[in-house]
This record gives sequence, structure tokens and C-alpha cells, in this order.
Amino acid sequence: MNIKDIKPGAFINILWNKNKLMLPYSPRSGFISFSDKKWDFRYNFKDSMNVDEDKPILYQLLPNGKYITHECILKN
Repeated sequence: MNIKDIKPGAFINILWNKNKLMLPYSPRSGFISFSDKKWDFRYNFKDSMNVDEDKPILYQLLPNGKYITHECILKN
């Protein structure tokens, strides 16, 4: 499946640091996001037409409005 073909209702499963996350697709302008309001997994765009699938970002959203950025390494 091509990341650009994601539709509303889609979700992503992530295993991160012994946490199993199942995040729903959250349509946003400027990037592709999967978020449950505690975690936000994003793909940015390289340019107006291409998603940077090699460099996703995982944000841990904190209650005080701040966040922690976690480096992602994709495994097939």
C-alpha cells in the first residue's frame, strides 16, 4: 500500500519501546498523521507531492501541552 493512499478510518500499529500503539489516521494539513491525543506519528512531505516515508517522527504528547520527540527507525 502506498502511504499517499491512506483514507479516513485507517490506523497504524507501532511497537515502540515495549509500547504497543494503535493510532488512528488524523487528517492534517502539511503532513500525514496518526494520533490518539497521547501519541502522534507523522510523515512529513519532501515536497508538495511526495511523502518522506524514510523519516517518520513519533511525538509523545504531554498533558501540559509540551511534547517529546522520538527518533523512528523503520523495520520491515
